[in-house]
Amino acid sequence: MRTYSHVVLTYRAFHRLGAPNATAAALGAVLPDLPAVAGAAWLAANRLGGFSRADFETEVCGRSLFAGPDAALHSALPVAAALGATARLGRGPTRTTLLSFLLGWAGHVAADTLTHGTDARPLLWPASAYRLESPVSYRERDRHVLPFTIAEHAAVLVAAYQATANTYQP
Repeated sequence: MRTYSHVVLTYRAFHRLGAPNATAAALGAVLPDLPAVAGAAWLAANRLGGFSRADFETEVCGRSLFAGPDAALHSALPVAAALGATARLGRGPTRTTLLSFLLGWAGHVAADTLTHGTDARPLLWPASAYRLESPVSYRERDRHVLPFTIAEHAAVLVAAYQATANTYQP
Protein backbone atom coordinates (compact mmCIF):
# COMPACT_ATOMS: atom_id res chain seq x y z
CA MET A 1 0.00 0.00 0.00
CA ARG A 2 1.26 3.46 -0.81
CA THR A 3 2.12 5.99 1.91
CA TYR A 4 -0.59 8.46 0.93
CA SER A 5 -3.17 5.67 0.99
CA HIS A 6 -2.17 4.77 4.54
CA VAL A 7 -2.65 8.38 5.59
CA VAL A 8 -5.96 9.07 3.82
CA LEU A 9 -7.62 5.76 4.69
CA THR A 10 -6.49 5.84 8.33
CA TYR A 11 -7.65 9.41 8.79
CA ARG A 12 -11.01 8.66 7.20
CA ALA A 13 -11.52 5.46 9.22
CA PHE A 14 -10.85 7.23 12.53
CA HIS A 15 -12.95 10.21 11.54
CA ARG A 16 -15.85 8.04 10.37
CA LEU A 17 -15.81 6.03 13.59
CA GLY A 18 -16.02 9.27 15.53
CA ALA A 19 -12.73 8.50 17.22
CA PRO A 20 -10.81 11.46 18.59
CA ASN A 21 -7.43 12.31 17.15
CA ALA A 22 -7.83 11.16 13.56
CA THR A 23 -4.87 13.39 12.75
CA ALA A 24 -2.67 11.60 15.29
CA ALA A 25 -3.71 8.26 13.78
CA ALA A 26 -2.84 9.49 10.29
CA LEU A 27 0.58 10.63 11.54
CA GLY A 28 1.11 7.19 13.08
CA ALA A 29 0.18 5.62 9.75
CA VAL A 30 2.93 7.55 7.97
CA LEU A 31 5.63 6.83 10.58
CA PRO A 32 6.90 3.50 9.13
CA ASP A 33 7.55 5.09 5.74
CA LEU A 34 9.53 8.08 7.03
CA PRO A 35 12.94 6.41 6.46
CA ALA A 36 11.98 5.79 2.81
CA VAL A 37 10.72 9.36 2.41
CA ALA A 38 13.94 10.71 3.94
CA GLY A 39 15.97 8.40 1.69
CA ALA A 40 14.09 9.56 -1.40
CA ALA A 41 14.70 13.19 -0.40
CA TRP A 42 18.40 12.44 0.07
CA LEU A 43 18.57 10.73 -3.31
CA ALA A 44 16.71 13.57 -5.01
CA ALA A 45 19.07 16.13 -3.47
CA ASN A 46 22.09 14.17 -4.68
CA ARG A 47 20.69 13.32 -8.12
CA LEU A 48 19.18 16.53 -9.41
CA GLY A 49 18.85 14.98 -12.87
CA GLY A 50 16.32 12.50 -11.52
CA PHE A 51 16.43 8.96 -10.29
CA SER A 52 14.69 5.70 -11.03
CA ARG A 53 12.97 3.18 -8.76
CA ALA A 54 16.02 0.92 -9.22
CA ASP A 55 18.28 3.76 -7.99
CA PHE A 56 16.03 4.21 -4.98
CA GLU A 57 15.98 0.51 -4.12
CA THR A 58 19.74 -0.01 -4.43
CA GLU A 59 20.98 3.30 -3.01
CA VAL A 60 18.41 3.97 -0.30
CA CYS A 61 16.69 0.69 0.60
CA GLY A 62 19.92 -1.28 0.43
CA ARG A 63 21.83 1.00 2.80
CA SER A 64 22.21 -0.13 6.38
CA LEU A 65 21.04 3.28 7.63
CA PHE A 66 17.69 2.58 5.98
CA ALA A 67 17.41 -1.12 6.77
CA GLY A 68 17.42 -0.89 10.58
CA PRO A 69 14.82 1.86 11.09
CA ASP A 70 12.68 0.51 8.25
CA ALA A 71 12.64 -3.00 9.74
CA ALA A 72 11.87 -1.66 13.22
CA LEU A 73 9.04 0.59 12.09
CA HIS A 74 7.44 -2.12 9.92
CA SER A 75 7.64 -4.76 12.67
CA ALA A 76 4.70 -5.72 14.85
CA LEU A 77 6.88 -6.07 17.97
CA PRO A 78 7.84 -2.41 18.59
CA VAL A 79 4.30 -1.14 18.02
CA ALA A 80 2.86 -3.90 20.22
CA ALA A 81 5.33 -3.00 22.98
CA ALA A 82 4.41 0.67 22.68
CA LEU A 83 0.69 -0.18 22.84
CA GLY A 84 1.36 -2.26 25.94
CA ALA A 85 3.24 0.58 27.58
CA THR A 86 0.37 2.94 26.79
CA ALA A 87 -1.93 0.76 28.90
CA ARG A 88 0.03 1.87 31.97
CA LEU A 89 -0.69 5.53 31.37
CA GLY A 90 -3.60 7.13 33.20
CA ARG A 91 -6.66 8.24 31.33
CA GLY A 92 -6.62 11.59 29.62
CA PRO A 93 -6.08 13.41 26.34
CA THR A 94 -2.38 12.57 26.13
CA ARG A 95 -3.10 8.84 26.37
CA THR A 96 -5.90 9.10 23.80
CA THR A 97 -3.66 10.94 21.35
CA LEU A 98 -0.80 8.49 21.85
CA LEU A 99 -3.14 5.53 21.49
CA SER A 100 -4.53 6.94 18.23
CA PHE A 101 -1.00 7.46 16.91
CA LEU A 102 0.01 3.89 17.82
CA LEU A 103 -3.15 2.40 16.32
CA GLY A 104 -2.39 4.26 13.07
CA TRP A 105 1.12 2.78 13.13
CA ALA A 106 -0.27 -0.71 13.87
CA GLY A 107 -2.73 -0.34 10.99
CA HIS A 108 0.13 0.50 8.64
CA VAL A 109 2.03 -2.63 9.71
CA ALA A 110 -1.10 -4.79 9.26
CA ALA A 111 -1.89 -3.31 5.83
CA ASP A 112 1.70 -3.78 4.65
CA THR A 113 1.66 -7.39 5.82
CA LEU A 114 -1.28 -7.96 3.47
CA THR A 115 0.07 -5.97 0.51
CA HIS A 116 3.80 -6.68 0.25
CA GLY A 117 5.08 -9.68 -1.71
CA THR A 118 8.78 -10.23 -2.25
CA ASP A 119 9.54 -6.88 -0.59
CA ALA A 120 7.89 -7.88 2.72
CA ARG A 121 9.65 -6.77 5.88
CA PRO A 122 10.42 -9.05 8.85
CA LEU A 123 7.11 -9.16 10.71
CA LEU A 124 8.62 -9.84 14.14
CA TRP A 125 11.95 -8.01 13.84
CA PRO A 126 14.32 -8.13 15.77
CA ALA A 127 13.17 -11.46 17.27
CA SER A 128 12.77 -13.13 13.88
CA ALA A 129 13.80 -12.50 10.29
CA TYR A 130 10.69 -14.32 8.98
CA ARG A 131 8.96 -12.46 6.16
CA LEU A 132 5.35 -13.17 5.32
CA GLU A 133 5.04 -12.78 1.54
CA SER A 134 1.51 -11.80 0.60
CA PRO A 135 -0.04 -13.23 -2.57
CA VAL A 136 -1.18 -9.66 -3.29
CA SER A 137 1.29 -6.85 -3.85
CA TYR A 138 0.87 -3.14 -4.42
CA ARG A 139 3.78 -3.18 -6.88
CA GLU A 140 4.40 -6.66 -8.35
CA ARG A 141 2.78 -7.54 -11.65
CA ASP A 142 2.58 -11.27 -10.93
CA ARG A 143 0.87 -10.56 -7.59
CA HIS A 144 -2.22 -8.72 -8.88
CA VAL A 145 -0.84 -5.19 -8.91
CA LEU A 146 -3.39 -3.78 -11.38
CA PRO A 147 -6.60 -4.87 -9.59
CA PHE A 148 -5.07 -3.91 -6.25
CA THR A 149 -4.00 -0.48 -7.49
CA ILE A 150 -7.47 0.20 -8.92
CA ALA A 151 -9.14 -0.86 -5.66
CA GLU A 152 -6.66 1.11 -3.53
CA HIS A 153 -7.13 4.32 -5.49
CA ALA A 154 -10.90 3.88 -5.65
CA ALA A 155 -10.94 3.60 -1.84
CA VAL A 156 -8.77 6.71 -1.51
CA LEU A 157 -11.05 8.66 -3.89
CA VAL A 158 -14.18 7.59 -2.02
CA ALA A 159 -12.60 8.50 1.33
CA ALA A 160 -11.47 11.89 0.01
CA TYR A 161 -14.89 12.57 -1.52
CA GLN A 162 -16.71 11.64 1.69
CA ALA A 163 -14.41 13.83 3.74
CA THR A 164 -15.00 16.86 1.51
CA ALA A 165 -18.73 16.17 0.97
CA ASN A 166 -19.28 16.37 4.72
CA THR A 167 -17.41 19.64 5.16
CA TYR A 168 -18.01 21.61 1.96
CA GLN A 169 -20.89 24.06 2.16
CA PRO A 170 -21.44 26.18 -0.98
